[in-house]
Amino acid sequence: MPDTKQTVAVLTDSNCDLPQEYFKKYPIFRLPLGISCGETLYRDGVDITVEDVYARQKNTDFKTSLPRVEDIDAVLDAIQNAGYRQIIALPLAEVLSGTANLLRLAAAERDGLEMAVYDTKSSSVGVGILALQTAQYAARGVPFHVLTKLTEQLIADTYVFFSLDTLEYLQRGGRIGRVTAIAGALLNIKPILSFAKEDGVIYTPGKVRGRKAVEPWLVEHLVTMLAKEEKAAGARLRYNLVVCDGGVPQEGAALEAAVKKALPDHENLLHGQLDATLAVHLGPRLLGAGIQFLRSGLPG
Repeated sequence: MPDTKQTVAVLTDSNCDLPQEYFKKYPIFRLPLGISCGETLYRDGVDITVEDVYARQKNTDFKTSLPRVEDIDAVLDAIQNAGYRQIIALPLAEVLSGTANLLRLAAAERDGLEMAVYDTKSSSVGVGILALQTAQYAARGVPFHVLTKLTEQLIADTYVFFSLDTLEYLQRGGRIGRVTAIAGALLNIKPILSFAKEDGVIYTPGKVRGRKAVEPWLVEHLVTMLAKEEKAAGARLRYNLVVCDGGVPQEGAALEAAVKKALPDHENLLHGQLDATLAVHLGPRLLGAGIQFLRSGLPG
């Protein structure tokens, strides 16, 4: 059973890229997303790992799919059996997945369980830091009706940026055209991707020439964002940082060190490794970083 003050759990899915330690420390539960290959259906992080995807994706046509209904039922059972009666649900952006709608349907059929399901308009560590910060508030006993408002603000204040080493896998999935993918490869252009706050649609806030330019762009962009937000607020802001890498741990560690040095006053710094679901569409050698502004006035 949770602490008597703590009746709220956080539910996310396997795209969140949270290290395992956070699931042990906070009331966070994870739903596995689906990955299919031919007639075989795998569950991300259960039956297939990101390393499996990297090893096979050059010659294998992986596709992603919604979580199984039985897995949704199982995780909701686990939450209720652990004594929680309210859930903040933070799945992959609705523009990329129908998981949020499945959770809403499941919640409508449950007695004794109140669930607020959000369009996170994000993915990977962007979703991860939303889950972590919300869970930290929940662990402090912040009531559900307050958490729902805090979560809306956190979504609006969370920004993540990713650079892909290749556009091949986005092109395979039909998310960009073949000519665009070929042009990017020939020119050694590395697009920086993010999520629009209005609707969660992926857009390109920047492009760099060559992989070595990715880290400086990410660091400089976060520093500029913080300065801009603090100027608008007329005060210093509290913030969390995120870093993600896809099968390039040394580059990920270097990016983390650079982000920490440039922005030393962060509260949480979350460094995740890309999950299998997102790796299907993004391929290996991804680098990403982001920032989450904290305006609630509540301590983490």
